[in-house]
Amino acid sequence: MLWAGGYARQRSLRLLLLLGLGGVLQLAETLQVLMRSEPLTVSLNYNVSIPCNISGYVTPELDIKKVGVTWFHKTQSADKEQEVFVFHTGQHIPYRNGASMSDNDLKRGNAALSLPQIQFKEAGIYRCYVIVTPSEADGTTILQVVAQPTVNLTPKEVTIESEKERTLSCEVNKFYPNSVGITWTKISKNSQDNSVAAEDICTGASAENKDGTFNVTTKLRLQPSLQDNGNIYSCIVSHETFPAKLFLNSTLTVTAPKSDLNSIIGAVIGTIITCIIVLGLGSCVYNKRFKKIPPTVIAFIGNAEMKHLEDAFLHCQISGFRPKPLTVFFFLKKYQKQKEEIYFWNSEKGGFKQDEESASLLTTSKTFQFHIYLNLLENGTFEVPCTIQVTPDVHELDKAELTLEVTHEALQKCPLVQNMQLNVTAMPVLDPILCSTDVPRPDEPITLTCRIHSFFPEKINLVWCKDDVPVPEKPFISDVAMGPDGLFFCTTSLTLLLTVENIGKRFICKAKVKDSHQYKESFWTLENLIFTPKLSNIVCEPCVPESGKAVTLSCQVRDYYPAQCQVHWRRGFEEFIKAAIKNQDPQLDAATNLYHQASQVTFTAEPEDHAVEFFIEVSHYNKTIRQSHALMLKGFPRVTDIILSPNDAEYGKPLSLTCKIMDFYPNDIQIRWYREESEIKNDSAGQEPKKDSNGLFYTSSALQLKPSVLDYGKKISLMVMHKTLTKQITKSVYLKLPAKSPAVSEIRAIPASPKVNQSVCLEVSISDFAPKNIKVTWYKEWSELPADNCPTDVQIGKNGLCFSTVRIQFITTTSDNGKMFRCEVIHPATNSHTEKWFILKLGDSSTNTGDTSTLTINQNHPLSPRPISQEVHSLKIECTTSNPKVGEDVTLRCFVHGRTADSTYISWFKGKYLIEDGMENTDCEDGSGFITSVTFKPEEQDKECKIRCEVSTYDESFEDSYILKLA
Repeated sequence: MLWAGGYARQRSLRLLLLLGLGGVLQLAETLQVLMRSEPLTVSLNYNVSIPCNISGYVTPELDIKKVGVTWFHKTQSADKEQEVFVFHTGQHIPYRNGASMSDNDLKRGNAALSLPQIQFKEAGIYRCYVIVTPSEADGTTILQVVAQPTVNLTPKEVTIESEKERTLSCEVNKFYPNSVGITWTKISKNSQDNSVAAEDICTGASAENKDGTFNVTTKLRLQPSLQDNGNIYSCIVSHETFPAKLFLNSTLTVTAPKSDLNSIIGAVIGTIITCIIVLGLGSCVYNKRFKKIPPTVIAFIGNAEMKHLEDAFLHCQISGFRPKPLTVFFFLKKYQKQKEEIYFWNSEKGGFKQDEESASLLTTSKTFQFHIYLNLLENGTFEVPCTIQVTPDVHELDKAELTLEVTHEALQKCPLVQNMQLNVTAMPVLDPILCSTDVPRPDEPITLTCRIHSFFPEKINLVWCKDDVPVPEKPFISDVAMGPDGLFFCTTSLTLLLTVENIGKRFICKAKVKDSHQYKESFWTLENLIFTPKLSNIVCEPCVPESGKAVTLSCQVRDYYPAQCQVHWRRGFEEFIKAAIKNQDPQLDAATNLYHQASQVTFTAEPEDHAVEFFIEVSHYNKTIRQSHALMLKGFPRVTDIILSPNDAEYGKPLSLTCKIMDFYPNDIQIRWYREESEIKNDSAGQEPKKDSNGLFYTSSALQLKPSVLDYGKKISLMVMHKTLTKQITKSVYLKLPAKSPAVSEIRAIPASPKVNQSVCLEVSISDFAPKNIKVTWYKEWSELPADNCPTDVQIGKNGLCFSTVRIQFITTTSDNGKMFRCEVIHPATNSHTEKWFILKLGDSSTNTGDTSTLTINQNHPLSPRPISQEVHSLKIECTTSNPKVGEDVTLRCFVHGRTADSTYISWFKGKYLIEDGMENTDCEDGSGFITSVTFKPEEQDKECKIRCEVSTYDESFEDSYILKLA
């Protein structure tokens, strides 16, 4: 990890930002940085995201090119901060390997710092320093790095004779910080005392590992009596990484000492036993010292589920054999490879094991380590215990076969063989769950995303839970892919609508590989929901304000949480200069647990304020809510909004726009209509001003239009001028006319049958499109022909839409005969892409046209080389099902003239997809042709789809299309 910088760089960065980011629009009056108040705890080698939320800016999003963020780190032992990461005018400058920030998150005010593979030395205080010119703010949080210990108690079961001594050992390994509590207790059936004598406990000093973690071992000496039989001894370990104390138990079995009965036996049976001994001596000596006994093998007991690169232990027991010479072989057969010997041991060379500490560990590779020795038993036979430590690699050992072969002279010719198939899995690693927003709101869905990686085999089981209960929502799971390390990864996400009841709940993603019983998990906790403020209508006092007198506008801000928010009043989009603003402190509603407050502004109305929109603007956790009020002064004209009739404008159909003007005096008033900046002088009519009961005048103005492409995306405005006004009153409306994709005719040739060296013109008609921007390209085969790609003679039809005829002219050559000429029409506004093609036949050859249909842009579009016959109009598809519906059988049929079903190839298409089933062809009895039909069940997305029938013969093809509309 690289660290650099200090206060000098901080000061230079601040100066650069303050001087270089002039003109920043996000002027923040009270910029704030919100960070965790409690320490953030993360485990060693895990990834961590340190939150830093920015608030107090007034735009919906931050312009990240005009924002500066610097992250500093300081350990307890250091005197100065060190820079970790700098974000400056859109550039990322990491001073720690892997440190990063998200541009998308920063736009929403989230300047969180992501650090992968965190280490102990990175614990300490992190400071997030933010500049949004000309304001600056910072905040700090504490990062703690911990490691959870592994605990092992041996042995788990103890069997000893009364008054003899054994020791229990409890090992606590790989923990941090170096503060761990270890105690011993016992549970006895014969005593209520659970204490363990302090003199029987020996706890060593903790030892530090190379990675900074610690180990400690404690031992308990046992010297039990028969009364202690059945006692359970517990090693109790507590550490700050454990949610509760950890208990490991060992059960004690106490047996009575063996009795010496030789003197009693000798006194009772005397001479009889002597005779028996004499007679059986030879047999006994033979059986005990000289008779050959084959070994018994119990092999491969231990870890059934082996984990990738995690130590596993297998145990073998070879026992009850005589004489001593015995040979042990271990073989490994990997997938589709020959069996190879990986370990050999001979009892003549292995020696006897005296005690546990003196046993040697024989290592042949990093994957397998063998711990094997020889024991002489009291009955004169031998035993060989073997422990195999395996550190498996899933790519090397999964489905490999481990074989033990034991040879001994009592086995005659055949060795004892034991096999075991190794099943190795890589447990999934779950990254921290990421939330799509740092400000979850109850009315906006959020998405939780978790990346799962480093697992094997490919099949994985995923479960999302809220606390410990599976969620009803169905999660998204991406396709499982293999990474460069040969292990698999995928991503899962869950979309939720949160409620107040979810606050404090943990959302857990659990994953396990096939046949595993252990889930790995990652979780995200909903700490708070952000309730966006609701604004009441603005109330004006007095109801009818007058110029030169005081006016008060007030608004209620209610039902929001948390309490922090900024309230501003604006005239138009400018801050008030001469106004008294009063904001009430937030009040908590005990019934809803949400806040509310009132806000008002008082100012003196002036003539310039008439018809001006006054806004209250509330900024709350990166979201801004506005409410407006148009101030209408007494004696000044009052203008209503423009009303459309009908409500939805359509091309070429009459449309009326009406606006009322009231409360003005005197009656001399000017009213004008505009399309953008151009005045519409015709088609508008206004009433003569009339006087109302208050002596003021009123009138209305109407504009009659037949919308055309000229109105596409254009603003229609009404402007009112009156002597009381210092500037005109403007009301505007957009007609919301849709873009229309073009209809393209077949290609026509003029003349229809040109000859070699004759001038020929190819043309297509393009109609009914809006707006008029269109691109036309001509091709011969796949080579583009020189032509003007943007038609200049685009006209507007009576239906208000554009039409144009596009031509290309050239002199034919012999090589043009049979060539395919294509016309490609692209309409950018609708992303439509239409192609028409034409086979040119010179001399007496007839021309042929075809339609490759409209495709979406960028879609692959292979063209058929077959000509399309002029008989295209002889086909006519009809639907024989009345009132077709989704999920019910629909039948379409088509009559093919002058052909038989056996002489043609028929295909039906739904959109661009072939309909494979439900087709039937029937020849007509009079020989006039045949009828082809298709029956299928349309789906929800087929409510308005294109059905196409294509009929092909040896030398030609023809087709027809039908638009299926479902009820």
